[in-house]
Amino acid sequence: MVKNPLWFLLIFFGLISCHERPNFPNTPKISLNDFYFREIENTSGGVSLQDSIVIKLQFEDGDGDLGLDNNETFPPFHLYDIVLVGNDTLSYGDNDTLPEYNCLDYEILTNTISQGDSLVVESDTIYVIRNLNHFNFFLTFLLEQSDGSYIEYNTWENLCAPPFHGRYFVLNTARDIRPLTGELQYAFISSFRLQFRNYKTIKMRFQIQDRNLRKSNIIETEAFDINEVIRPPA
Repeated sequence: MVKNPLWFLLIFFGLISCHERPNFPNTPKISLNDFYFREIENTSGGVSLQDSIVIKLQFEDGDGDLGLDNNETFPPFHLYDIVLVGNDTLSYGDNDTLPEYNCLDYEILTNTISQGDSLVVESDTIYVIRNLNHFNFFLTFLLEQSDGSYIEYNTWENLCAPPFHGRYFVLNTARDIRPLTGELQYAFISSFRLQFRNYKTIKMRFQIQDRNLRKSNIIETEAFDINEVIRPPA
C-alpha cells in the first residue's frame, strides 16, 4: 500500500480557432472517454503490489481558464488554512474543543535547528482546515456495500493520506479568453487491487474545476471489478 501515492497528468488538448469558435459555457463540461488499470512490472522478479490507473476525460470550456501551475500554492489554491489564536497556531491538545487526533484535521510540521555540533528536529502537530481548491481534478472511489449501496472511500481515514485528487497544468498558456476542447489523461500510481481487495465491485466519480473555482458536471463509471479491467504491463 502506498501512503503517499504518486499522481501525474498527461494532457492533450485542442484550441479552437477564431473562425470556428463554438459557444461553450464558461463552466467546464466533461465526459468519459476511457479508463483502465495497468499492472506495474516488478523489476526484482517478485509480485508487484502496485498498479496504475489511466483516465481519459473529454472536456470543453468557454473561456479557457483551465489548469494550475505547480507553483500556484497561494490562496485560493493553497493546501490548507492554519487557524490562529492571536499570533499562535492551535496545536493538538491546546483546548477541549479541538477534535481528537486524525490525519484530516492535523498537520505535523517539523523544523531542524542547530544546537552546537548537533541537529535537533522539532515537531508540532497543528490544527488545519484542508482546502480542496488546491486541486482541479477530483477522483473519488465508490465502494459497494453488502446492501448494494455505494460509499466514498475515505483516504484520510484509511491511508492517512490526501485524496486521489490532482492537478492538470495550464492548458491555455496565452492566458487569453478562448474556448478550449480536448482530452485530459490522468495517470495515478498506487495499490488499488490491494486497497480494494475486499470489494467485488467499485465505481469512480470524476469532476474538474477551472481557475475561477467553477466546477464541472460530475460523472461516474458503471460498476466494475478491478481484476476484470486490469491490463498487463506495457
